Amino acid sequence: MSNSRTNTPRFQIGPVLLLLTAAFAVYGRVIGHDFLFNWDDNWYVTWNESASGFSWDHVRTAFTSYYLGNYAPVQIISYMLDYDLWGLNAGGFLVTNILIHAANAILVYVLLLRWYDDRLLAIFAAALFLLHPVQVESVAWISQRKNLLSMFFFLVAWEGYSRYREAPAGKGRLVYAASVAAFVLSLLAKSMTVILPVVLVFFDLCFFKESRRLRLKDKVPYILAAGVVAALAIYSEKPEFGGGRTGFHGGSPLATFFTMLPVFCRYLGMLVWPVGLSAEYAPPIHQSIDATVIGATLLLAGVAIAEVRLYRNDRRLGFWVLFFWVGLLPVSQIVPMLSMINDRYLYMPIMGVAALAGSGAVLLRERFGTNRSAMLYLLLALPLMALSVVSFQRASAWRNSLTLWNDAVVKTPNSSRAWGLLAETYHFAGDNDAARRAYERGLELNPEQVQVLSGLGDLYNDLGELDKGYELLNRLIKIDPEDAIGWARLGDNYLKRGDYTQAESAYKRALAIQPDAMQVVMMLGDLAVIQGRLEKARDYYSQVEAKGWNDPDTAYHLACVEALSGRKDEALAWLETALQRGYANYNALNSGKELTALWEDPRFKYLLLQYFPGKTGGHFP
Repeated sequence: MSNSRTNTPRFQIGPVLLLLTAAFAVYGRVIGHDFLFNWDDNWYVTWNESASGFSWDHVRTAFTSYYLGNYAPVQIISYMLDYDLWGLNAGGFLVTNILIHAANAILVYVLLLRWYDDRLLAIFAAALFLLHPVQVESVAWISQRKNLLSMFFFLVAWEGYSRYREAPAGKGRLVYAASVAAFVLSLLAKSMTVILPVVLVFFDLCFFKESRRLRLKDKVPYILAAGVVAALAIYSEKPEFGGGRTGFHGGSPLATFFTMLPVFCRYLGMLVWPVGLSAEYAPPIHQSIDATVIGATLLLAGVAIAEVRLYRNDRRLGFWVLFFWVGLLPVSQIVPMLSMINDRYLYMPIMGVAALAGSGAVLLRERFGTNRSAMLYLLLALPLMALSVVSFQRASAWRNSLTLWNDAVVKTPNSSRAWGLLAETYHFAGDNDAARRAYERGLELNPEQVQVLSGLGDLYNDLGELDKGYELLNRLIKIDPEDAIGWARLGDNYLKRGDYTQAESAYKRALAIQPDAMQVVMMLGDLAVIQGRLEKARDYYSQVEAKGWNDPDTAYHLACVEALSGRKDEALAWLETALQRGYANYNALNSGKELTALWEDPRFKYLLLQYFPGKTGGHFP
């Protein structure tokens, strides 16, 4: 690579418009999709007060909170901006996802054009990165905004570093500082980009002929940032923060290692033949060396030998194979996580595959010659078109929770968790029979799957089959004594039985495990109201209010407590707050006994007229 920019090809708008058009043509159908209520979108967006519009309080909360075990303030801030633009319109959030994914493809194009000075290589690689079906999960799932954002800033940081390395000695300090800043933003979106320092070391060795020895000094800021965020990520991914850290799969590091060998081969297969993609996978655990492990080892050894030969022949091509495997390091179960394989884990590594494919396109051009360029372009377009069709079809599975989990149990019928999530979807929709069948199938596959035990126990609570619910929830607690949701649902079971002492004990145990679980605090408040302990109920609801949730239900519950306490002025003030926040349960206002003391008050009737002008009857004057 030259140290000057004199040979850098002139930027053209055509490829950018082509990539942007292709992005909306393939992924545009997701704009009509819904939030996935039981697959993180609830926690990140719909239930997350700090995502509901841009404010300094919300920004502060984003920088001081974990979300499902992730420290990702940049992700949450992006949701604030979306909320200001679209409100709680899932389609608007997905438009942003498509735009960021398209921007990433454009950056891939720009970077490869800079390094190779070959438009065919750059555009083919960028198109493959954009259109490959494994990318659908990151684009069609609002919660994976972090994947898109982290890649965007990762590529910006890499571009800045590349400019710095090409600049004359003593120049480029400003762009270098911008690169480090972009890397920090990438880490604050998702910690997976901690690999950038390693990538830059290989980049120097493979792309700069004068790099005969490692230049570690200019990697120090990147290494420090990556180290801090890696340590934070390992800490925040603890289960008590909602994270996915778990014990080694199969009970030992060796079993996890044996299991990951076929998983790596599965990734290679997904790249070449992307069929059977799913939101959930259930790879079999390999406790010892067997035929599958041996076969996977031989295949990976063959890949490694090919990589060594490729690297010796052409370092720049060899770099992209290294990039692919380095990109998988954070999800290789070095720190064991709940999910062993996901489509989204390939979002960044696939850039290496795309660059290799672009190099292959150049090789084909050399063989075809200029006389058969039309045939060449047709040959290159065919796989891209095929990938586009598969991605377009795959996107339909992400329409809503029901379509997603129905697709998952078809693709991965042995996944207990997928059946549990499908059952949860049916339960939420009120189809209790379908929910019971799906939960029972999940329990049959894995009698110790805590999510299934919890969900089926909750269903039995709702159906009034309290003994069955109690048995399952107790089994769950014995398997995982630190499951906060399990304790909360056991508290619900006690509450329905009328055992208020045990219900309070279970709720408090859940709160001790997860102190920020404001839903449990609300449950304690509701229990206190039932017991007639109005001061205690007021304290619990006030705790939730102090957290800045600005939830209409919290204000409504406080209105009820104040009305029951005979404090009409305070009750009406909280009721007005609830209505201002969007409380819309007209029937509760008219029939809930908690508000009886307000029904004849003219101010109550005025609020009804103001916020429900089209309603008649009830307590209207």
